[in-house]
Amino acid sequence: MMVFWRNHPWRLRVAVLLLSALVVGLLQVAAPGGLMRIEQIVGDWSWRLGASAKPERRIVVVDIDEASLKQVGPWPWPRSTMARLSQRLEEAGAVVQAYDIAYSDPMEGDAALAATWSQAPVVVGQIFSLDAQVTPRVGTVAGSLAAGGCPAFAPRSQGHYGIAPGLLEPAPALGHITPRVESDGVVRKVPALVCHEGRAYPSLALATLWRVAQPTGTGPVPAPDWVWSQASEQAYGVGLAPAGWLTSPSLPGLVVPVDAQGDMIVPYRAERRAFASVSAADVLNGTAEASLLRGTVALIGATAFGFGDRVATPHAAVSSGVEVHAQSIVGLLDHRIPYAPTSAALLQAAAAVLVAAALLALVRRRPGVTAKRLPLAGVLLAVGCYSGAAWALLQHDLWLPWASVAVFALVSSSALAAAEHALTRAQRERLSAHLGAYLPAPVAQRLMASDPSGSVQVNRRDISVLVADIRNFSSFAAHKPAEETAAMLHAFCCIAVDVVEQHGGVVENVVGDSVLAVWNAYSDCPDHPKQALLAAQELLRATRTLLAPSQLPHEDSPVQPLALGVGLESGIAVVGSFGPARRRAHAALGEPVSVAARLQQMTLDLSMPILIGPQLASQLPQGSTEPLGEYLLEGLSRQYALHAPTAWAELVPAEPLWASAATATERGTDGLKWAGWSDTGSPASLQIQSAANLRDA
Repeated sequence: MMVFWRNHPWRLRVAVLLLSALVVGLLQVAAPGGLMRIEQIVGDWSWRLGASAKPERRIVVVDIDEASLKQVGPWPWPRSTMARLSQRLEEAGAVVQAYDIAYSDPMEGDAALAATWSQAPVVVGQIFSLDAQVTPRVGTVAGSLAAGGCPAFAPRSQGHYGIAPGLLEPAPALGHITPRVESDGVVRKVPALVCHEGRAYPSLALATLWRVAQPTGTGPVPAPDWVWSQASEQAYGVGLAPAGWLTSPSLPGLVVPVDAQGDMIVPYRAERRAFASVSAADVLNGTAEASLLRGTVALIGATAFGFGDRVATPHAAVSSGVEVHAQSIVGLLDHRIPYAPTSAALLQAAAAVLVAAALLALVRRRPGVTAKRLPLAGVLLAVGCYSGAAWALLQHDLWLPWASVAVFALVSSSALAAAEHALTRAQRERLSAHLGAYLPAPVAQRLMASDPSGSVQVNRRDISVLVADIRNFSSFAAHKPAEETAAMLHAFCCIAVDVVEQHGGVVENVVGDSVLAVWNAYSDCPDHPKQALLAAQELLRATRTLLAPSQLPHEDSPVQPLALGVGLESGIAVVGSFGPARRRAHAALGEPVSVAARLQQMTLDLSMPILIGPQLASQLPQGSTEPLGEYLLEGLSRQYALHAPTAWAELVPAEPLWASAATATERGTDGLKWAGWSDTGSPASLQIQSAANLRDA
């Protein structure tokens, strides 16, 4: 299987990416909450990093803080006190008074508070329970939309904390302050509408913004005119429609997107310090700066610790619930409510394809080092996914799911790095095998374990050298088909390599019909002279059949019989590589190599199959060689005492003509015919006589 992938690396890479996508898909199906949780937590970082400190003066928080409780008294305050607070805000010029407070229970002073509210634009809070286990029924629910019915995406109320009946007479606008608390306790969304008994009720922020758009006056206000739509019913942009949205004729141009659960994402774009805040006690005492409240939305809420209105937001682990409504109102005023488009899945798929393309481009552009850099590339791509989602959120109000794409980038890059490592290892093994075929195996292994170098790298060793060459091969190659010549060389090379390696040697070089082998050059071989001689003798025997002619030579034949000549010598030589790093050469250099090559050439002149140099002969057992005298070798400046193996005659192949001649019995019974061959001057008799002379020599 690995051979298939090694031969088709791009198929392996694509398969790895598809498998990674499958793993991420299964993870998304099995644990969608985990990825969503990651997006939410990291999304909180985006809000904190992108929050603006620019002062926000359209909204002023009238804070029921610790100082207020200390001066006025513990909560709940008397309704008369709340009536005085409302009157002070009206006198200060607040456009709308929005109360993040539920007045569910009747209390003394309701009439006075109702009378004050009838003189000012007021939005009052009410709470719905979305938990089927919690079903309160306190107060009266009011403030539903003018349109009857409920949208399909609106959550259903299971109970309520409405408004005291005595406070309904001035018909104030009402908005629910029901939070949507995530599993980690953070409020990131608010239901835009809540369906209660077949009617839809807006949130405090929606009711407040709608009330701002209504004419000022003392009379009752009409019901909110919010209208809902769904993506399945009509188009919205190009592939970027939210699951649903709200519009209002009173607020032309404003579109409030909501998700499939009917929630509006709270845009936490302003830092907490950006909001102006004034103590409720200062407002009651008349010491608050009037210009701070004039023309603003006064959002009355509590930050006192004992009040109990505590939530977690992306900006703080402990915060007042009034911050959620303040951020929502600012987002509505700016027409910037983030949302998740219904095409988010397609966008995720497109982002995953881009990640895969980037990884494949990296593999193609940087072969060899990709396996090391792919995990880092995966991390950078995952960070890029988050950065792109944060940019889309902060700049274009798009909440894009990115965690699954980031996980795909991490998983696919790691898997692709493992695949590249496996491919690289397989390729190196194949390259090592090829190097071992063209270079000595120890040299190939050393090259695979080291970096390229342009310096001379040689070792000085006492080695034995064998040089073998096929006689008359040039003539053979000139008159034979190229295929037959190549087959002959292939067979000879295979035999030579097997014989040399069986005797502990290494084939250093193969050039045409010549083989150079060395012993003791790369690993210790104590009896290397003896092993070299044994290899030479075995090589002659092993190639006898190969070099024998397929038919009897004749006088007119341009191809002479093939034979093998072998030269042997020992001595000190250097073995290693040299040349520039881009083109290295490996060789064994020294006197024993030169002498062995000359001895191989002299085998033809002396009609000997093997010639042994003096250094190697001196290291062989006594009686294993016989001296041939001293000779001046071609190109060398001194004479060398040459030797031959004592059994060299057994290594000479039988002459083809002798092999085809009549046996001794046939010669004895047919002497006249044999004598006729000898007396005649025929070419046959000359060839037989020549062969006999060569044999006697």
